[in-house]
Amino acid sequence: MNKSRPNISSQKKKPKFNFAAFILFAFVATVLVTSGWQLYQLQHQVNGKIAQIEGEKQELLKEKSGLESEIVRLNTPSYVEQLAREQLGLVRKGEIMISPKEQ
Repeated sequence: MNKSRPNISSQKKKPKFNFAAFILFAFVATVLVTSGWQLYQLQHQVNGKIAQIEGEKQELLKEKSGLESEIVRLNTPSYVEQLAREQLGLVRKGEIMISPKEQ
């Protein structure tokens, strides 16, 4: 009688644990997670800087608007006359300047 022996090559082989592949996978996963975290922090910093710059932009636009309105005022003859009287002490022809007594 010829009993057939089970062929070793035909048996299902149990997969071996590949330690090198596990280490490589762990390294790649660590690099990806670390890179993702750094990108998140960088994006957070950039968004904060953008918000800060937007605030500065709004302040500068307000200042620009104020300066433009001052330019319009300075181009009116009545305002120029008022400044000449107040800051330079000028008077019109025929007027007499009266100033308070200095102490």
